[in-house]
Amino acid sequence: MLVFSHQAVSLTLPADKFEEERAQFLTLEKNLKSMPAHRLSLLDKDIHALAHYPLYPYLLRIKLQRTMTLKNKREIEAFLEYYSSQPASYGMRYRWLNYLAAKGHEHAFLDSYRAGMGAKLTCQALHYQLDETDNPKALLTDVDALWYHGKSQPDECDPLFYQWRKNGLMTPEKVIKRIEIAATEGNRRILPYLRRQLPDNLQYIADAWLAVTRDVGAVNYAKHFSLKNPNHESNVLTWAIEKLAWRNPEQAVKAYNTYIPKNVFSQPQLHIIRRAIALSYALDRRAEAGEWLQIADKPGARDDVKLWHVSYLLRQQQWQQVLAVIASAKPELQDEENYRYWRARALEALGNTMQATVLYQQLAQERHYYGFMASARIGTTPNLSNSPVPRDGSAIARLATTPATLRALEFYRLGRRTEARREWRYLLSTLPDEQVTHAGVLAYEWGLYDQAIVSFAKSGYWDDVQRRFPLAFEDHFKQQSSTYEVPNALAMAIARRESSFRADAVSPVGAAGLMQLMPGTARYVAKKKVSQDTLFNVKDNVEFGVQYLRYLMDKLDNNPVLVSASYNAGWRKVLEWLPADESLPVDIWIENIPYRETRHYVKAVMAYQHIYEQQLGSDKNIFPQLAQDVIPTTRAITTHPVTGDTQLAPQ
Repeated sequence: MLVFSHQAVSLTLPADKFEEERAQFLTLEKNLKSMPAHRLSLLDKDIHALAHYPLYPYLLRIKLQRTMTLKNKREIEAFLEYYSSQPASYGMRYRWLNYLAAKGHEHAFLDSYRAGMGAKLTCQALHYQLDETDNPKALLTDVDALWYHGKSQPDECDPLFYQWRKNGLMTPEKVIKRIEIAATEGNRRILPYLRRQLPDNLQYIADAWLAVTRDVGAVNYAKHFSLKNPNHESNVLTWAIEKLAWRNPEQAVKAYNTYIPKNVFSQPQLHIIRRAIALSYALDRRAEAGEWLQIADKPGARDDVKLWHVSYLLRQQQWQQVLAVIASAKPELQDEENYRYWRARALEALGNTMQATVLYQQLAQERHYYGFMASARIGTTPNLSNSPVPRDGSAIARLATTPATLRALEFYRLGRRTEARREWRYLLSTLPDEQVTHAGVLAYEWGLYDQAIVSFAKSGYWDDVQRRFPLAFEDHFKQQSSTYEVPNALAMAIARRESSFRADAVSPVGAAGLMQLMPGTARYVAKKKVSQDTLFNVKDNVEFGVQYLRYLMDKLDNNPVLVSASYNAGWRKVLEWLPADESLPVDIWIENIPYRETRHYVKAVMAYQHIYEQQLGSDKNIFPQLAQDVIPTTRAITTHPVTGDTQLAPQ
């Protein structure tokens, strides 16, 4: 075995059998991309000499892409067939079909076309098929699925839509349905065009959508809603009132009260409107929340209405009502860990200690945030329920030599981690669950920790705690945690939750690396400009991430709950969430975090921190303290006497 290092990421990979071939691959790859297309046949001998090398199909792909002509149809179709569904062929058929369409090779296009290749190619295929059919109307029924789209379709669809309309298949109902799709997906630009496709007596429905998508407050202007077609108008009203509720619940209530007597809403629509009003009030901690949660919390409502009804009552510490609302939930909801925990908490608060203890004892056998909190409330040690996967050496050895595994391994050696993950995902998709678990063990042993975590999650084997919570990059975390006096387990828990230890992870908003740092945050703690490549370096990322945790701990009185919430949502937002009048028990405050993502994030990080304490050989347990602590009120917000920074006063 050897240790391979790329951007400070240590991978314990097997012995390298392809070092010479890898060098040849890189040379060939460069030549295939740079040489004139008419000379690429000179490389055929060298390409085929690497037929046993795992990344051989990628060389074939490059050559076929560079020499894509009808003359090479047989080679291209053979490649697509042989490597069908494999990463080497991803996007290749799409490229080939676009080439055939551009050149007008109709029959070759239809031979190669497969369903589900996007609107442009689907329209092209239907257009070609119309040229060959004696029954166009039957074929044009397939156009409905293309029509029901919120955005304008490609130009290739225009002739198809013309034929569809000419054959009487574009009805007012279909136009109105597309108007609804476009409006609710935020594409107002297409609405005037669709309005013109309606008869005069129905164009006011499009006008109503145009009005409320410009300003949802227009829902309170009766001139937009004649109620001549209540089934369609109720869709406009429901969408607009729901949107308005999140911005201005009082105005939403006004519109609701206007149309309730007119019986325009279906029961599902009432659930949508009442939920939005109730949750808007609850999230803003408004006095009206209790009344509206009672109105909204009815059979058929979404599960989160029940969740927020319970959370609101917890904030008021109305324990008897907590029990009543939980008892009204569907049996499957009552069996979920959060409701079992809060039933126990309510019973305990009401003096029913024995019943509460029984529920706590059951929960304490489970490995999650609520199980760990339950164990703290009865003074027992949390149960990690660790049951490692028995290592099947022969199964793992077979798995290590599959073509997909070898391709993933080669891409890792080349430092092409995106391609490596793509091959690993393909590998997992081809395996039964038991072998997916073996893939998790293999990835763990190779130091591919993010793929080990992904593999165990896909297989559903949750109890191999050691491998699912690896001590990845332990030396870096230990060094930086010691330097900045941050709990090592907390830093590792954050990294595990943020990226699953994927060193080159990038979020949709630009957070990068192991600890998912925003460039601005990294620049702030580093006191210099930090590039994305720097954030992909594990050592640097851990240093900046742990340094930022230290900053948050200083600002938030070392409170791990507020620190983890701030790492996810930002400390300014967290300070806004502090209780206004009276401090709250930690578990109740967490349950009332307005952002669903942050609420789950904090619970996960707290649980992960305990798991990592055990993984690191420590007997520390933060949950007894969490069970006793309270979250301070906004009165604890103060200003540092020297720096002038906003912070929490020490409690």
